[in-house]
Amino acid sequence: MCGDDRVEGFIEPDASDVDSTFSDNNSTVYTESLRSSFLQSVRENGRGYHKYSDGKYLIPEDEQEQERLDMQHEIFLITMHRKLYHAPISPDVQHVLDLGTGTGIWAIDFADQHSSAQVLGIDLSPIQPSWIPPNCKFELDDYEKQWTFAQKFDFIHARMLMGSIADEKNLFRQAYDNLAPGGWIEMQDFSLPVRADDDTMKGTAFEELNTKFMAGLEMIGRDGRAPEKYKQLLTEAGFENVVELRYKWPQNQWPKDKHLKTLGQWNMVNTLDGLYGFSARLLTQVLGMSMDELETLLAKCRDDIKNPRIHAYWPILVTYAQKPLAAEDRAEV
Repeated sequence: MCGDDRVEGFIEPDASDVDSTFSDNNSTVYTESLRSSFLQSVRENGRGYHKYSDGKYLIPEDEQEQERLDMQHEIFLITMHRKLYHAPISPDVQHVLDLGTGTGIWAIDFADQHSSAQVLGIDLSPIQPSWIPPNCKFELDDYEKQWTFAQKFDFIHARMLMGSIADEKNLFRQAYDNLAPGGWIEMQDFSLPVRADDDTMKGTAFEELNTKFMAGLEMIGRDGRAPEKYKQLLTEAGFENVVELRYKWPQNQWPKDKHLKTLGQWNMVNTLDGLYGFSARLLTQVLGMSMDELETLLAKCRDDIKNPRIHAYWPILVTYAQKPLAAEDRAEV
C-alpha cells in the first residue's frame, strides 16, 4: 500500500503463510524478535493496578503493561506513518492536554516536536518518567470528574480510552468547554469486538472471549463500540469539521499486504502480552468466571491469536473535530 493506508474494505490474506507459519516455534520467533527489539525491561509475575479511583479502570498499570503501552505507541506510529495526530492544528500550538496519558510517551514525543507547546498529561496512575522535556508535565487526575483547569487548551488528545469512559457525552461536553475557540480534539481508539470480514473467526475461543468482553463492559455501563459513535457524539456536542479515519490492525501476520502484515506481527505481540491484563478483572470480578475457567479460555485464545487462518483484526478509529471559532463557552447537548 502507498500513501494513505486506511483500510475499510476486504483485506486479502496471504495464502503462503497459512501452513508455513502456524506453529508455536515460528510464532515464538515473531514474538521474541519483536519484543527484544523494543522491550528490554524484566517482567514481573504479579500484576499491579492503579490506586487512585480504584476500580474505574480494569487494566493493570504495572511494568508489564507499561511496556505494552509503549509498544502500542509504536504500532500507532507505524499505522499513521510516524505522525502523532491527524488534526490540522497550528504548528505553534500553545496549550495541549493528553487524557489518560499512561506512560506519557505520546505527550513527551509531542512536547519534543512542538517547542511552543505546554503539554499536560493526566492519568489515574503516576507511572510517567521523571526525565521529561521542560515543556511537558504530568498530573494525577480523573478526566471523568469535573475539569478545573486554569487555562483553555488548543488541542486535546486521547488514545485508547474505550472501556474506561462511563459517559462519552459528558467527556465531549467538558472537552468542548475547555477548548479555546478554534481548538481541536482528537480521539484515537479501538472498537470492540475484534472481528473478521469473513467466517474465519466464527466458533473460535477468541470470538467467545470478545463476546464476553462486550457483555462485561455492558454490565459496568461501558460501550465497547463507543468509538464508532464518536463522530456523531462530537457533532452533537457542538463541534464542527468532524473527520473520522478508519484503520485495521490485523491480529497476526495473515494479510498479504506487507504494511498490514507488519502491523499484524506487532499487534500479535501486543495482544498476547496484554491478553491476561485485558481479561482478568472483567471476566472474573464482573462476569464471575473462575481463574481456572479464565486460564483455559485464554490458552485457547492464544492459539487463535497466532493462527493466520483466522483473519481477525482490530478496528481502529481516529476521529478529530474543531470547536467553532465563534463558539459560546458552553455547548448545549
